[in-house]
Amino acid sequence: MSFKNCIYKKVIAAATALTMVFAAAGCGESTSWIAKYNDQTVNAGVYIYYQTQAMSEATSKLKKINADLDLTDTKLVKTLTLENVDVTTWVNNKAQEQVKLFIAVNQKFDELGFSLTDEEKSEIEQMFEYYWEYSSAEFEKNGIGKDSFRELVELDHKKNKLFEHYYGEGGEKEVSDAEINAFLEGNYSRVKMIKLHLTDGKDEDLDDAGKKKIKEMAEDYKKRAIAGENFDDLIDEYNEYREKLVAEANPSEETETDETAETTVAENEESTEETTVAEGEENIEETTAAEGEENTEETTAAEDEENTEETTAAEGEENAEETTAAEDEENTEETTAAEGEENTEETTAAEDEESTKETTAAEDEENAEETTAAEDEENAEETTAAEDEENTEETEEEDPYANENIYKIGSEEDGYYPSEKINEAIFSEVVVNGDPYIIEDSDAKYIYVIQRLDILQRKDMYEGDQRINVLWEMFEEDFKTTAIGWLSAESLKLNDGSIKRYDPFNIKVN
Repeated sequence: MSFKNCIYKKVIAAATALTMVFAAAGCGESTSWIAKYNDQTVNAGVYIYYQTQAMSEATSKLKKINADLDLTDTKLVKTLTLENVDVTTWVNNKAQEQVKLFIAVNQKFDELGFSLTDEEKSEIEQMFEYYWEYSSAEFEKNGIGKDSFRELVELDHKKNKLFEHYYGEGGEKEVSDAEINAFLEGNYSRVKMIKLHLTDGKDEDLDDAGKKKIKEMAEDYKKRAIAGENFDDLIDEYNEYREKLVAEANPSEETETDETAETTVAENEESTEETTVAEGEENIEETTAAEGEENTEETTAAEDEENTEETTAAEGEENAEETTAAEDEENTEETTAAEGEENTEETTAAEDEESTKETTAAEDEENAEETTAAEDEENAEETTAAEDEENTEETEEEDPYANENIYKIGSEEDGYYPSEKINEAIFSEVVVNGDPYIIEDSDAKYIYVIQRLDILQRKDMYEGDQRINVLWEMFEEDFKTTAIGWLSAESLKLNDGSIKRYDPFNIKVN
C-alpha cells in the first residue's frame, strides 16, 4: 500500500465514522482552540477530528470484547473501561496524544528547514478538495473547519518526510535490511493456495461422497506438486474445473440465447418455403395467362396475313405498273438507308469497343486499388492482432508473483486472514519451501492445499513505498514517542475548557 493510500484510508475512516451532534451552541473564543505551543495555536477542529478516530477505535475494541454490546446504550458504555480507564478518558487521552504529535511534527519540520515541493503541495490540495467535497457537511456541522482539515492532510506529508529523515537511509535511526528481514519473517508469510470448495456448482453442501472426492483431489494435487509439477498450473487446473462445474450447474443466458436463435432459424426457413410455394403458384398463373394472350395474337396475325394476300392478288394486275415504279423508288431509298445504317452501326460499334476498353481499364484500376486497400487493411489488422497477442503474453510474463498472497500473523486486534484456523496453520504448520500442506476449514467450507514460499525473496517488499510502509509498521510507536519527546512540557498549554466541552459521547459512530 502506498503512502498516499495510507492517508486516504485514514481520512476515509475518520470521515465515515463522523456523525456528531453537539448539544451545545456555537463555539466561543475560549473553546475555539485546543492547544498552544510557543507561537503555534491548534484549532479545536483538529482535536475533534482526532476524537472521532479514537472513538471509532474504542467502539471496535469494545465490540471485540463483547460482540453483543449495544453501543447505542450510552449510559452502559460510559461505565466500561479500556486499558484500566473509563472510555471517555481513554478517547480523550488518545486525541490529546495526537494533538501533541501534530504540534511536534510541525515544530520539527520548520526547525529542520524542511519544505514541501510544488508537487507535494499540489497533491495535498487535490486530496483536500476531494475529501472535503465528500465530507464537508459532516465536518462543518461538528466544528471541523476547512483550515483544520487542510492542516491535517498536510501533516501526513510532513510526518512522512520526518520519518524518512530519521529511519531512512543515512538517518539517525536508519534501519538495516537485517532488521527488516527479521520483522518480515516473524510477522508475514508468502503463500500460494489451491482453494477447493466443499460445495457443489450451486454452492450447496456436498454429501460425504462428494467431500471424499474433493479430499482425494487435494491429495492428488499435493502429490503432483511434490513430484515437480508447477503449482500455478495446478491452481489453474482446479479453477477451470470449478468454473466448468458452476457453469454446468447454472446454465447461462448465452445457452438460452443459442436455443432461441435455432428456433428462429427454423421458423424463418419454414416461412421462406411457404412464401416460395405461393410465389411459384402465382408465377405459373401469370405465365399461363401470358401464353394464352400471345397465342391469340399469333392466330389473329395469321388470319390477317391470309386476307391481305387474297386482296393483293385481285388488285395486283391493275396496279402493276404503279407498284413497279413505287417499288423502284422505295428500293433505292431502302438501299441508301441500309448503307447509312450499316456505316452508322460500324462507327458505333468501334466507338463502343473503344469506350468498353477504357471503361474496363478504369474499372480494373479501381478494383485493383480497392483490392490493395482491402489487403492492406486486412494485413494491418492481422499485424495489430499479432502485436496485441505478443504484448499480452509479455505482460503476463512480467508478473513474477502470480497467485501469491501475503498474510500477516493474526491477532485479536488485527484479525485473522483468510480465517483464524488457516492463519494459525500457515505460521505454525506450513514449512517455508517445504512440501505443500493440506488443511480443511469446515466452517468456511474449503480444503486448502498450501505452499509457503520465502518472504525474503519478495524483493518488492524492500522497494519504494512498500519499504516505507514496513518501516512505519515497525517503528510507528517509536516515532510517536520520540516526536512527543521533542516538546517542552512548560511550553505546551492544553485548553481545559475545550476538553470539557467536546464530549466524545456526542459522537455517533456508524
